This record gives sequence, structure tokens and C-alpha cells, in this order.
Amino acid sequence: MLTDGQRSFLGVVITMIEEKMKAVEWRMAHPEEQGLTFEIRNDLTPDMAGALHTRVEAVYALVRVVRDRLMLPREVRYATRDILKGLPQLWVALQESDSKSLGRYGSVDPALGPVLDPRIGTLACLLSELQDIVLPGDQERSSSGEVPKRG
Repeated sequence: MLTDGQRSFLGVVITMIEEKMKAVEWRMAHPEEQGLTFEIRNDLTPDMAGALHTRVEAVYALVRVVRDRLMLPREVRYATRDILKGLPQLWVALQESDSKSLGRYGSVDPALGPVLDPRIGTLACLLSELQDIVLPGDQERSSSGEVPKRG
């Protein structure tokens, strides 16, 4: 019924939907959260929570039907890939967050560089180290400090 390409594409879309439903369920179970730089406040009413639960269950039911009817295979992923997801983009964003780069948003106080830049550099190194932990034996960084592209 489906070509390999169609099966693959549909599998990705259905997986993304299921992942979002898992995220919705997690947030409903943990409606408040405080991080170092953010806070999530619970503004879910009991009616909203009930309606969300009903719709999430309906989505799961349809995902099961589509999976079973079209024989979509279960995607196997590894924890290391989940850890790696988004790290390179964060590394790039950090490279564009030093005091010199912030000049594109307005004049930069000369005192900002010594306060911000070493910490941005340290954060970039730590993110790179996270990547290196889950990709042991990977190629070394170039002499410029650039993180190599990872498959």
C-alpha cells in the first residue's frame, strides 16, 4: 500500500505526533517548573486538563490504528542521539552570543566583554564536552576550536 519513502515519511510524522503527546502528558503531570532562567506556571484549569487528556487518548488511538493498518515499523533510537539532539545548534548560538556579536543589537558596553565572553567560551566548551562524552573517539576539533560536523 505504501512505498518505502511514503512509509518512512509517514512514520516520522506519526512519531512526532506521539512525541508531542508524551510531552503534553508530562507537562500535565508536571504543570509547574522552575529552572535557572525560566519558570513555568500552572494555568491549566481542571476542565482544560480533562479535555486535554481526552484528546491525547484519542490521538493515541488513531496513532495505533495508523501504525497497525499501515504496518509502520517502530523507530529505534538511542539515548546518546537524544542527548546530542540540538547540541550543535546551541554551540553555534553561543558563538554568536559573545559581546562582539551582540553589537548587531545595539551598542555594547565595553565592560560586557570581560564579564560575558569567558563564560560564553566556557559554556561552549562544556557543550562540546557533553557531545564528546556520548561520541567517544570522534575526531578532534580543528585548531580554530570549531566543533566538527557529526553524522
